[in-house]
Amino acid sequence: METDEFDAVLAAVRAFVREKVVPRENEIEEKDEIPADLREKAAAMGLFGYALPQEYGGLGFSMTEDVRLSLEIGYTTPAFRSMFSINNGVAGQLLASSGTEEQKRRYLPRMAAGELIAAFTLTEAEAGSDPSGIRTRAVRDGGGYVLNGSKRFITNAPLAGVFMVFARTGPQSTGAEGISVFAVDADSPGVTVGPRDHKMGQSGALSAEVFFDDVRLPASALVGEREEEGFRTAMRSLARGRLSVAAMCVGLAGRILDESVAHASVTRQGGRPIGEFQLVQAMLAESHAEM
Repeated sequence: METDEFDAVLAAVRAFVREKVVPRENEIEEKDEIPADLREKAAAMGLFGYALPQEYGGLGFSMTEDVRLSLEIGYTTPAFRSMFSINNGVAGQLLASSGTEEQKRRYLPRMAAGELIAAFTLTEAEAGSDPSGIRTRAVRDGGGYVLNGSKRFITNAPLAGVFMVFARTGPQSTGAEGISVFAVDADSPGVTVGPRDHKMGQSGALSAEVFFDDVRLPASALVGEREEEGFRTAMRSLARGRLSVAAMCVGLAGRILDESVAHASVTRQGGRPIGEFQLVQAMLAESHAEM
């Protein structure tokens, strides 16, 4: 994307986040969901596909542009980013880098438009950051596979139209090398999404368990149509996501600092704003330097 085009997108997102999303954070917290009108506006701005390839309807942001955008998005509740982060990040990048042309054309344009939400379905009760513990299994049956297992803490599961499911196709003894990835439509018979998780924080960022009971999949559901590539695919997808999350955290730190400065300017002690005290000024300055 050209510099002037990107700067215009960044300015529009900055204004949207600060003028439209921030004032509704209490509503998001209380209702535990992102309001429909904010979701529609985010989709219209291209936020569901900013990191997806342009040939599939995305904006094609580079990693640097992704980070700069995440700094702005991070200024508000993390739930806002969570709504479209999987499309742009781990699930979208998985399809963009490893999917077949048919798989890319089937899913990526709808993901980029915000019409389809994808879920990265890796975590299990005994497998998360270490995928080698995965027990969900896909067994060859005729010309396809039968999928059985369960997943836990799956972001956007209650909203997802497609799950990128990591399942074991090799023996358990092969560890991380025996894992494959399947694109599983949410309306496939045998797919069940559990109740929303009740978390201590991040209201509005939905997650839930997902169960797969004798789910029959065609061979074309295997991402990249190659077995036992799942571990390497997961690691590539997660690497980009970690940079984006780090940038979001810096954006949130900027919000905290702004709120602290505003608080120091109106809170009074001894007849004067506490922001006039040297120690408070030093704490704020140190916070800015650390950020």
